[in-house]
Amino acid sequence: MTYTYAQFKSGPPRRIMVALGKSCLDALDTMDSYASFREAIIALNCAEQGYFTNAARRYASICSSGELELLKGILLLTDFAHVADEISKGEAYTNMIRCSGPIRDALAACVVNA
Repeated sequence: MTYTYAQFKSGPPRRIMVALGKSCLDALDTMDSYASFREAIIALNCAEQGYFTNAARRYASICSSGELELLKGILLLTDFAHVADEISKGEAYTNMIRCSGPIRDALAACVVNA
């Protein structure tokens, strides 16, 4: 099964981007591909002095375990794998196999499209 960008942006990543802030949600909503989403997040992070990565660090401390795994996948997708590694103390991709259902599908899309 191919997990399209349309499915991605209407699925579990949406909850995470809402939690990260309006600018992050706008990037998800206005883009039409994984590549354009990555570019928008990188530009947002640069223009806003670390807005995305700082929001991800904050959210990592309060989100559910499944959301944390998907957040790390989104960080990988958007070229911030080093932040995923940081928030998981060097074990960013150890628990990914524990995800299931829609979160697992979205996580797989992050990995495949990174």
